[in-house]
Amino acid sequence: MKDIFGPAVSVMAKALSLRAKRNTVISANIANVDTPGYKAKDINFQEVMESCLEKTAPDAKEDQLPLKVTNRRHLGASGKKVELKVIESTERGVPNNVDLDEEMAKLSENNIKYQLTTQMLIKKMEMLKTAITEGGKQ
Repeated sequence: MKDIFGPAVSVMAKALSLRAKRNTVISANIANVDTPGYKAKDINFQEVMESCLEKTAPDAKEDQLPLKVTNRRHLGASGKKVELKVIESTERGVPNNVDLDEEMAKLSENNIKYQLTTQMLIKKMEMLKTAITEGGKQ
């Protein structure tokens, strides 16, 4: 039942999960704008998604986002912990390197892309619903 809705839904679900995680990281940067010595972090969305797509290839063994598993009962837990790839931005000044305008722009862009992916997923489900309900009418 893993690919009951096809690979497109699986990829969109992974993208939504990763966008939510990136939102958390960017929000932490904004929250620490006045924290001395804080280093802004970000997630390289494209790199992590490419890694996920490689894992979902037909010959791949695992079909999960590379997120940290904190409990063995978590869905998709393989027993080994994998960390999310986080990159640090370059030094911008004192007391830290958080550029509030840049972080707000990243957050806005990430939210728009999250909403876009959500709308695509909704349309896909509506198409499946139409196919199911229209197929039964005669």
